[in-house]
Amino acid sequence: MSLPQVIILNGNSSSGKTSLAHALQEKLPEQYLNFSIDSVLYALPPSDLHKMQRGEVIERSGYHWPSLVRGYHYALPGLLQAGLKLIIDNAWCDIEEKRELLTELAGYHQALIGVHCSLEVALAREQQRGDRAAGLAAWEHPRVHERMIYDFEVNSDDSTPAQSADAIAAWLLQQPSLSGAMETLDALNLG
Repeated sequence: MSLPQVIILNGNSSSGKTSLAHALQEKLPEQYLNFSIDSVLYALPPSDLHKMQRGEVIERSGYHWPSLVRGYHYALPGLLQAGLKLIIDNAWCDIEEKRELLTELAGYHQALIGVHCSLEVALAREQQRGDRAAGLAAWEHPRVHERMIYDFEVNSDDSTPAQSADAIAAWLLQQPSLSGAMETLDALNLG
């Protein structure tokens, strides 16, 4: 059996990616670490993290959002080179961030999965959670799936994280051909 080295979950904020990642970890016969962008963000000074979650400006010297994302992307190959398997999740909205991610992972066996969620459901979840800047889901919604070619897609409006994890695990265990990441990177480089 040859499961992918890295499973990429891409969807807007509050679409249920992290809950799905945790459920998927339990369903797969091999161990995967869930290493999301939050793994980097939760390493910020607590006061800066709270400002970010409230959508406030972080004025501390050295803070630079693109550097945090780049550091996250650069950490992924190191974890994979150590022989670990990863489920990563984020809302990749910027074309350059998408290109950078897929370039860093180009030599690895990847499954690119779109996690869809209606804007109405995402907004309700965002308000309920209280740990995301208000309006983040609305800003990400039209951008997150732009120019992405997925190997598999789920909709968290219609299923629980466990149901989506079941669907993804069953699909992965069928040993599908995985070309979404490569096709997306080609499309991003052409555009």
